Amino acid sequence: MKQIRNWILGSCVLMLAGTATATAQEKEAPAPKTIREGEHKFSLQWIGWGDTFGKATIKKLTDSTYQIEGRHLSDTSDDYAYINGVLTMVTPRRLKFTGTIETYVKDHYESQICRKEGNYTFHAKDQRKYWRLQEMENCQGNNLVDYVDIYF
Repeated sequence: MKQIRNWILGSCVLMLAGTATATAQEKEAPAPKTIREGEHKFSLQWIGWGDTFGKATIKKLTDSTYQIEGRHLSDTSDDYAYINGVLTMVTPRRLKFTGTIETYVKDHYESQICRKEGNYTFHAKDQRKYWRLQEMENCQGNNLVDYVDIYF
């Protein structure tokens, strides 16, 4: 009886583990195997989220590295987001970025420019059709986050 119970429990654990893996894989929408060269939508949610976008130009450097430069400018204020650097494709859904991301939103960070320089990660989670900056905290801190997105 004990062997049967252990076999059933072990089978359930294997079934659950297999289901969890399949579910996680099913949740991820296909992402491009390479980054399309040319113009992409680029955005910072404080400027416009879904209604206005900036533009980023991506140029291939090598098989897995790309130059990116882009801006998202507000139509109604001096707010902006700027990106300039190199993207390295780690996986189709995860990019390493080396360079500068600069944001300015008048009502944030005492009306100062928030400048991030160095290495950062962009990731496309679940069904998203864009890579989102994972180091989201604004220079102001206090749980204020910037959603900086590069669309496929």
